[in-house]
Amino acid sequence: MDSPTDLLTIDEAARRLGIEPRRIKQLVRDRQLFLVTAPDGSRAVPAEIITQGEHGWEPLWNLPGTLTLLADGGFSDEEAVAWLHTEREELGGTPMEALLAGRHHLVNTIAGTLAF
Repeated sequence: MDSPTDLLTIDEAARRLGIEPRRIKQLVRDRQLFLVTAPDGSRAVPAEIITQGEHGWEPLWNLPGTLTLLADGGFSDEEAVAWLHTEREELGGTPMEALLAGRHHLVNTIAGTLAF
């Protein structure tokens, strides 16, 4: 499994999104974003899930549906992040790479079959 390596502090992510840092926690609760543990032990936002959109920086638009499917299937937040960054033969890469390429339908089809 490859973990995201380009990480933003919560303050950096909030600045990029043009919001208060406290709003990042709400976006995580709403499954718009997720947090990972940085090498220094702090919580951070992977830069790859904040993308340049039509109106500036925004959370990756197709991530919430996938995170919700994984949560509904019994995945913890940590398990969901691990799954998103694990190579899948049927995708020819990781689910995160597929989401970034706009291939969310296939990712969500696979995620929907993983309930336990």
